[in-house]
Amino acid sequence: MADLRIGVVGAAGRMGSTVVRQVTMTDGCVVAAASEIPGSDAIGRDAGEVAGCGALGVKIVDDAASLFDKVDAVIEFSIPAATTAHVARAAEAGCIHIIGTTGLSPEQEAVLKTAGEKTTVVYAPNMSLAVNILLALTRRVAAMLDDDFDI
Repeated sequence: MADLRIGVVGAAGRMGSTVVRQVTMTDGCVVAAASEIPGSDAIGRDAGEVAGCGALGVKIVDDAASLFDKVDAVIEFSIPAATTAHVARAAEAGCIHIIGTTGLSPEQEAVLKTAGEKTTVVYAPNMSLAVNILLALTRRVAAMLDDDFDI
């Protein structure tokens, strides 16, 4: 079976660099494309070298939309306006889109939901294990309290 080809939007950022490193350490996955915002010092540099894991032969480009035709999945940590544009592109390309972008409005989240009708969209605005455990516990506690409870 061929390796899963992954693109990283925001590849030179803190989370993007972490994603690049993690993908390179994961059997069956390869970083196949990477992007950054136009004007970034990382444009034209090797994504692996920027992330500190050695050369991968993948140059960082300034056109994130171009990644979706080259990969099986895109992992994105960027800004809400870019993410909503990119998720529409993912739907067109039939590419899996994994989104860790925070701060999306309800209207922007609706755009993600619409795209999810055409392709797989995973939206997790906070990927911290501790935060997600806290959110799950809060839901369970809230379910145990009736409408008369006042915090």
